[in-house]
Order: sequence, then structure tokens, then C-alpha cells
Amino acid sequence: LAPGDDMIMALEDNQIDINVLIDSLHPEQLQTRYAANKWTLGQVLIHLADEERYYAYKAFCCSRGVSVFLEVPMSDAYKADFNANGRNLQDVQEELAAVRAATITLFQTMTQDMLDLRDESQAEVYTARSLGWFAAGHSNHHLRIIKNKYLTTKQ
Repeated sequence: LAPGDDMIMALEDNQIDINVLIDSLHPEQLQTRYAANKWTLGQVLIHLADEERYYAYKAFCCSRGVSVFLEVPMSDAYKADFNANGRNLQDVQEELAAVRAATITLFQTMTQDMLDLRDESQAEVYTARSLGWFAAGHSNHHLRIIKNKYLTTKQ
């Protein structure tokens, strides 16, 4: 779900899209849900930061030739608020920017060989490179959901 063939550019472009989205929001929209029992918009945005940390750490381990079993955080793990609803837009935007900057820096420091190291410790086989693309694609996926469901629903 991330366009192009330059992962760093895909991550940078996606960060611009995230900033444009957040800059367009009103503070109360962080509490918006598009349906009962769905995450608030704020929870979705914090989920992006959490998942990106997961992808970056897994990529770090791959690039160093270290196998590590990490469970992908699934929605059931997010039943608690994890303080997403106690945050403001600026705070959320700053966290997302900081996490993305760290992700980009991590991938910029990897050699081609490091990017292609494989981790076969789980059923799915990953390379550091694939995890960088997952980070950008995952954000794009949720940005589409936000635009199509959260920002079109009258609350």
C-alpha cells in the first residue's frame, strides 16, 4: 500500500500526508468513532505510532542478523485506552513525527545487505526492507480508513 520503489521517500511522503491530516482536524475529532465499539480517531493515530515502533524494532533485529519472536500487536491488545484519549493533537502529531524520524534514520543507516537480511523466526519471513515498506503501507491503510470512515461520518 506504499507507492513507488524508494522506501525512504514513501515514508517521508506518508509523513507529509499524516501531518496534512492532523493539521486539518479539530481537537474534539480525536474522540470521534465511526461506529460503536470502534477505536476513536486518537486511538487509531496512536496505533500508527505503536505499530511503527514494532516494525522498526523488528527491522533493526533483522538488519543485525538477530532473530527475535515478536507478536504483532493485534486489536485485542488495544482494548484499554492506552492513554490515547487523554492526548491532544499537537502531542499526537509530535509523537508520530518523532517515531517516523527515528524509523527513517534507522533505514537510512542500513546497507543494502542489511536491508535484505531475513528473519525466519516466525511463520512469516521478513527482511528489514519489507518491514520498512510495511510501516509506510500500514499508515497509508489507516489514513484511507480515517478519510473514508472517520471524516465522513456525522457524529
